[in-house]
Amino acid sequence: MAFMNKSGLLFAALLALVLVSPAFRAEATGYDALLPLLVDLPGWEAEAADGADASVEGMRAVTVYRTYESGDRTFEVNLLFGTQAGMTWMPDYKEGWKMQTPEGLMEVKRIAGFLVYYMFENESNSGGIVVLIQEATTAKPDTGAVFAVSFEGLALDEALKTAQRFSWAKMKEQVGRLK
Repeated sequence: MAFMNKSGLLFAALLALVLVSPAFRAEATGYDALLPLLVDLPGWEAEAADGADASVEGMRAVTVYRTYESGDRTFEVNLLFGTQAGMTWMPDYKEGWKMQTPEGLMEVKRIAGFLVYYMFENESNSGGIVVLIQEATTAKPDTGAVFAVSFEGLALDEALKTAQRFSWAKMKEQVGRLK
């Protein structure tokens, strides 16, 4: 874990927060339009996508999530819209940033027109991916959206290819319609 610097630990903590957020379910349907974006993946088993709308006056917080399994491999996805998206995507995530050690890799690059931050740990063959779907603005800090992935048992290239099986463009279009 020597490879995990402050940015990596912050990412891991935020990803853990995101992945436990389904426990805080709210009875609302503000996320229904986002559920179909979490598509079936051939070769993977998954329960139906679910979500939560924990928005309150002055703060937007919508999440949809789904966990996929294939043997001993897991692939957990979350589409976050609102305040928690801003907490997940750090302003320091700039295109071209990269840190690689024998233990793993952290990098920000543009994939299919979207900024993507990913972290991979070689020993555990696991990591996380965060795709900036829609950047929040200073005037509207709760309008950001990210697609966050946590994976275990996959090589980084396979995890990135699997993440791209979800239409990030459709995600951007759909979150743009949320009021």
